[in-house]
Amino acid sequence: MAKIPEPDVHPEDLALARACAGGDTAALTELEARIIPQVRRALQRRGVDAPTSDDALQLLRARFLVADGDAPPRIVEYQGRGPLAAWLRMTALRLAWSLANERTGVTLSNDTPLEALASTSDGVELQYLKKRYRADFNVAFREAMESLEPRAKTLLRMHLVDGMGTARMAEAYGVDRSSVKRWLASARQWLLEQTRARFAARVGAQASELGSLLANLQSQLDLSIQRLMNGQDVM
Repeated sequence: MAKIPEPDVHPEDLALARACAGGDTAALTELEARIIPQVRRALQRRGVDAPTSDDALQLLRARFLVADGDAPPRIVEYQGRGPLAAWLRMTALRLAWSLANERTGVTLSNDTPLEALASTSDGVELQYLKKRYRADFNVAFREAMESLEPRAKTLLRMHLVDGMGTARMAEAYGVDRSSVKRWLASARQWLLEQTRARFAARVGAQASELGSLLANLQSQLDLSIQRLMNGQDVM
């Protein structure tokens, strides 16, 4: 005789989660049709706008429905205690709030972006430029980050903060790996160009004078983005 599930266990949702973890197409389709709309409505009730909801749900799919190397998709962590929609909703809300905070502006200490570029091997000229232009450079870097389109920010977060490889990201977005690499390259290039333009506009300096600062930014760009998105001081 089959064991009767405990009253607080949701056997149908548990079976759906297990099937999704196994990559069952029908189960994934059912999740998209039945569960994801419930999560989306919950985000809307909390005042999350449509673009942020879309990106939060995309991150949710990438984290919970896509395997990470030999590790199974994280949806296997669901044990059937409470509805699956409620279990996913809490994660989606945290993701949405994190994305919304990024898009309304990250709070930086005065030294954060520029100090991310510092090293003990800096030349005297570069140290002087950093000291002279620190405040303006910080503002330019922050504004450049804020100017990125939402998808670009999401991709950079997935890759640099969550540590997702391009193959896993491509699977999550349903595209080939080359597309993800192209999107990431475009996001980085936009960030560099916007920083250059905004910084030059603020200080009125010639490109030649700013060259060492911008070259230093380019060489440490991923680290700077990662620390900025984590809201951490980098030194």
